[in-house]
Amino acid sequence: MAKTFFGTSHPLFNAFGIEVEEIGKGRAVMRMPCRVALSDRNGGLHRGVVVTLLDTTCGLAIFSRLGDMRPIATIDLRVDFIREALPGEDVRAEVECYAVQGDIAYVKGKAVDCSDDSLLASVSGSFAVGTRGPAFDTAVTHGAE
Repeated sequence: MAKTFFGTSHPLFNAFGIEVEEIGKGRAVMRMPCRVALSDRNGGLHRGVVVTLLDTTCGLAIFSRLGDMRPIATIDLRVDFIREALPGEDVRAEVECYAVQGDIAYVKGKAVDCSDDSLLASVSGSFAVGTRGPAFDTAVTHGAE
């Protein structure tokens, strides 16, 4: 269900070209192609777009650890950029949900340049689990946006 929700049928992921490469056991990997409309002045993916990719991959990693798609919300997301993405190169986000304590999920991961697997950014964060709102899998099955 999560792979369907995070697939190309979702408007944001379709617009950004985000693809799910791996999901399971608290781990998620997503890839985003470099598109001119999403690039910075140097031709690499804009840092804000990379943050969106990382945040989304964090959510997918949490869903894979929980085993369902109940509502979650970002509490804290820290992204440390090591360097900019290279012009024209795709970016891959790799995130692990390493703990869920009560109603808080904890994640860590990275964004890498797909051409050489070099580190672009590290990410860590915490997410509230079971927040208000419909579960994401309910939104998928009922066609809600």
